[in-house]
Amino acid sequence: MKRNGYFQLQMTENATFVRLFPPVEDGEPIHVDELRQYLAMKNFLADPIALNKTLTDLTEPTDFKLEDKKAFAEMEMFVLKVAENKMSAVARFYPPSNAGASLRKEDIINDLKHKGIKAGINEAEIDRFLKEKHYCSNYILAQGKPPVQGQDASIEYFFNTNPNTKPTLNEDGTVDFFHLEVISKCEAGQKLATLHPEVPGEPGYNVLGERVTPRDVIKMKLRYGRNITLSEDGTTISSDVNGHVTLTDGLVTVTDVYEVTDVDTSTGNIEYDGNVQVLGNVKAGFVVQAEGNIEVRGVVEGALLQAGGDIIIMRGMNGMGKGKLVAGGNIVSKFIENSDVKAGGYVHSEAIMHSTINAKGDVEVSGKKGFITGGSVRSMGTVSARVIGSTMGAKTEIEVGVDPTIKERINKLMQSTAESRKQLQQIEPTLVTFTQKLKKGDTLTMEQQMYFNQLRTAYQSLKPKLAEDEAELEQLTVSMDSMKVESVVKVQEFAYTGTTIKISDVSLNLSSNTQHCRFVKEGADIRIKAL
Repeated sequence: MKRNGYFQLQMTENATFVRLFPPVEDGEPIHVDELRQYLAMKNFLADPIALNKTLTDLTEPTDFKLEDKKAFAEMEMFVLKVAENKMSAVARFYPPSNAGASLRKEDIINDLKHKGIKAGINEAEIDRFLKEKHYCSNYILAQGKPPVQGQDASIEYFFNTNPNTKPTLNEDGTVDFFHLEVISKCEAGQKLATLHPEVPGEPGYNVLGERVTPRDVIKMKLRYGRNITLSEDGTTISSDVNGHVTLTDGLVTVTDVYEVTDVDTSTGNIEYDGNVQVLGNVKAGFVVQAEGNIEVRGVVEGALLQAGGDIIIMRGMNGMGKGKLVAGGNIVSKFIENSDVKAGGYVHSEAIMHSTINAKGDVEVSGKKGFITGGSVRSMGTVSARVIGSTMGAKTEIEVGVDPTIKERINKLMQSTAESRKQLQQIEPTLVTFTQKLKKGDTLTMEQQMYFNQLRTAYQSLKPKLAEDEAELEQLTVSMDSMKVESVVKVQEFAYTGTTIKISDVSLNLSSNTQHCRFVKEGADIRIKAL
């Protein structure tokens, strides 16, 4: 039977010994540190070298002499160790001396309580020790009850909650604009989301009798806007209408769709608080504004489209130098020509020509054509195209790694502060001259006084405005410098001369054609690497 090695004090008429018992079968040998701690606790000193040698050579019970006199009898005892988390208390028992008394069950229980153990006492473990008397072995005499952790609430959505779904390529290389999953359509009565309520946990306790509380569970509730009904039990929301469902900052919204054939003189400008779907074309000079998405099945000419969500133009956009697309979300158009485009998400097209593109997300130009020619394209993420520039050297600027809205604001502030400084420089000499005259006691004519007052009012207005603009400019510059965006420009085929690549604050003018490459920033340089 397996048994750890242990030790026992032995008293004779003229001496005191400690009897050392070797382990049985695969039991643990006596730990010298444990033995020395026990002896020190009983006020015995032992030669460590001799003790170590005796333990090393121990193969049968052996007496090790401690002193040449008879000591007092020692009772059976145990040392208790409480875990750091106070969830268990482990005892190691030591035998009584040859004339000492043994512990009873009630002695052990009382001793545990005296040591602060108030809960989870394991009487079965105590009984096991009293039956087998295995010394220098661990007995878990008390065990706490861990808390039962609860479950966080969760919400299960039954529609596409990812607004960054991009179009796919057809086998022939064209982009599939007819099966976009950007818009999550819903029908009246359709279940949109289910709330799985939180499950609270149950408290436990440690061996000291202290309450151990479970972690707090996360509570949630269904947040929804108009055109949505909440079930009686408060756990499910459903759509009241056929429309479009979106999830924004945890709020589920259903907007119905305004459908029109063409936007022209027959309709005038359109302003709608939901989604707008144009089955035909949007003519030049007209405006379409929607709080939701705008979908155009035909072409858009020199018009303004402004959407709180996405803009999708299946046959493309020819802005004629005055057309503009502004979307809070993504913009997808078969082609974009001579247009001003701003997207809060990504821009996807088969061709971009002589346009100004500003996107917070990626700009991807793919398909059979897949070219960016002329104009400027700015993206906070990645710009990818088959061809950039043209064989005729069309001036094309690609800039990545910066927030276009911040960059635009910085440019405006730089112009504004430069203009304010120029005006102040023009005003200040005249103000100084008039002020010096007044200090000398000179009298100003009525015209001079009026002119002086006008200059002083302008100065008092320009000075704080300049300080405010400079502070905002500094803050935005620091903010843009601190942005750590891994951005890249990818070219599947050719990037032609006449193209300027900018990544963050580094610029590269292409002096020769490059192909099958990507442009990345390394340190203070832009490197051209293979795809």
